[in-house]
Amino acid sequence: MPKNISASDAKNNFGGLLDDVAALGRVDIVKHGRLVAVVLSPRAFDSSLAAAGAKDGQWGRKHMIPAELARAARMLNRPSTFGDE
Repeated sequence: MPKNISASDAKNNFGGLLDDVAALGRVDIVKHGRLVAVVLSPRAFDSSLAAAGAKDGQWGRKHMIPAELARAARMLNRPSTFGDE
């Protein structure tokens, strides 16, 4: 059973959150009584993918968009000059 913590506790004690995730595999973050996030350890994440029938390495180890598109997206709003006028 996963541990539930409040969003403010997760924010204020992030290191403790990571320790809990490492020990338990899963921590649910709750805000105003509703689930807003789930933090999984890499092992729990991989086992949930395997249970869902996903292929190994399909998610989580690489960017979800190709690198060349990610680079292009970062450069779309590049300033015309960098102050060397």
